[in-house]
Amino acid sequence: MKRLTIILIALITSLSSFAQSELDQALNKAKKENKLVFIDTYFTGCIPCEQMDKDVFPNTAVSKEMTKNFVMLKVNVFTEKLGDTIKAQHILNGFPTFLVLNSKGNLVASVSGFKDPGDLITFLHDAKSKGDKGLIHAGYSATYNEKNYPGFYLEFAKTRKGINATNLKEYSDALKDFKATNSLLPFLISRSTNEKVSEEILNDYSTYSSLYGEEVLQPVVDKALLSKLQANLNSSSSDNDFETFLSGYKVKFPADRWKINLQTLGSKFYLEMKKDTAAYLEFAIKNPVLYQYHFTALANNMAAKKQLNGTMGKLLLQWADAIINENSNMEIIKNAASLNKQLGNNSGYKKMMQLAINRAKKYEMPYQEMEAGLNAASR
Repeated sequence: MKRLTIILIALITSLSSFAQSELDQALNKAKKENKLVFIDTYFTGCIPCEQMDKDVFPNTAVSKEMTKNFVMLKVNVFTEKLGDTIKAQHILNGFPTFLVLNSKGNLVASVSGFKDPGDLITFLHDAKSKGDKGLIHAGYSATYNEKNYPGFYLEFAKTRKGINATNLKEYSDALKDFKATNSLLPFLISRSTNEKVSEEILNDYSTYSSLYGEEVLQPVVDKALLSKLQANLNSSSSDNDFETFLSGYKVKFPADRWKINLQTLGSKFYLEMKKDTAAYLEFAIKNPVLYQYHFTALANNMAAKKQLNGTMGKLLLQWADAIINENSNMEIIKNAASLNKQLGNNSGYKKMMQLAINRAKKYEMPYQEMEAGLNAASR
């Protein structure tokens, strides 16, 4: 029995070493070729992951950029041993998640979810620029050692179980340095916060976003701000009350990130508290930002409630016009074009289709079918 145990331990160690050697080989290759390492974390059955393999990675513009500046490594996070390491070492809160490391193993940039060729190339260019400047997210360890992480965090990273408000409070109460490497990982992976952590992040956002990355930090920022909003306002609060609340937190964030926070807070106040979709749309038009799929989600919700008519429909199209351009995700541009067509706004439809065609041509994506549709609408 003892001999069998020793053999099993040796086998596990050997598998772990083999997995780590894959990453080490990629890092060594990146160092020799003066490139960055691009890690595609995925799992079998992940539809957006399959879309990336089918439609995005083979794209000529993407392939050129990847070959020129990156060493690519694909990791199945549920079947490969290296997947266990990456799930603990970094924050994978969606799939696929793309990680960019420098040749020392430091995280330079990360992003989650399906990205069309334009989105991915923009991300790669941004990562390359950061890498050239020597910028990293120092909140993550460059090498993996289980001793550097609390046990309940490791359990959650591997099983998505084991984190709750009680152990998070105990952890944060005992934490001596919130800015030390790995300190906030339990909160980031569970997209949770408590009063102590919220105060830390809201009072020094720039430092924490530098340590962990804006996208990874955003869900915790959302929770922190929404908690503050609920504590200070209710359904009977006025627009002036809301504006006063906003002014107290605006100074804590860079202008571009504050716009994203406005989308979250405006949605909570107008859509959930006030139950006033028109007021939210007017607020969103005044504070235009396109972040993730909030526009598409609201449009679908309005369609289900039969609100896509008259003034409401016009406001939604006005919001689309304010936030969508050639740099927007292709799917969102197409959705906006479809909405304009559905609501009888032919000029808006043609504008959005032209944006989609321009984006497709810029990033070597198929455009002939869209061009034919636009020509037909122009006759």
